[in-house]
Amino acid sequence: MAERIMYTLTPRMLQRFRSDLAKFHGLFTGGRCSGWQQEELIVNAIKSDTQAQHHVMWREAGHDDKEDIRVRTNGHSYAIQIKSGKVQGNNLMISGHRLGRFNGDLHAITQYLNANSANIISVSYDKIDDDEGRHHCYHLRYVDVKLLTGISGNNWQKVGAQYRQTNAAGVIFSLRPSMSWQIWWAIPLSVTQETAEIVI
Repeated sequence: MAERIMYTLTPRMLQRFRSDLAKFHGLFTGGRCSGWQQEELIVNAIKSDTQAQHHVMWREAGHDDKEDIRVRTNGHSYAIQIKSGKVQGNNLMISGHRLGRFNGDLHAITQYLNANSANIISVSYDKIDDDEGRHHCYHLRYVDVKLLTGISGNNWQKVGAQYRQTNAAGVIFSLRPSMSWQIWWAIPLSVTQETAEIVI
């Protein structure tokens, strides 16, 4: 089946996700709900909207570097990666897989990254301590996979201990050899789609 551009959660799914995050922080007040936990909560949220008839496929701890979940609905199939992410300035910082298996071959790494086919649901987090106590603030954003492609194997520049380049969308790609060649993306917030702020 053909891949569509973007999958978004329904209002009922977002309501369930918000409710489950509230339950999480009712038990754990110290910090964020981590990425692997968010993955399961989003799967449960999708399943919760029985009227939408979205069928989600997920393998717990599957470690598939192409997708975390796949959703089928209305004859369409969506590959999705669930990422936590962190807002720094005007960018959403997201880390990807470690690419050490390419042994530092920048052309092979580039080809792999350009073949990415999964959109991202990012749930970034801020902890706020004020006069009213502690608040956990999550921002759910959608990132179109097309924003994470369009790089060239010849355009990597060595910057300190990293290799970097920027694509036409303004996304900065950083490869970190010291972290088994993990890829990091600095994505301008202006090109992401924010759909929900959840404060608990």
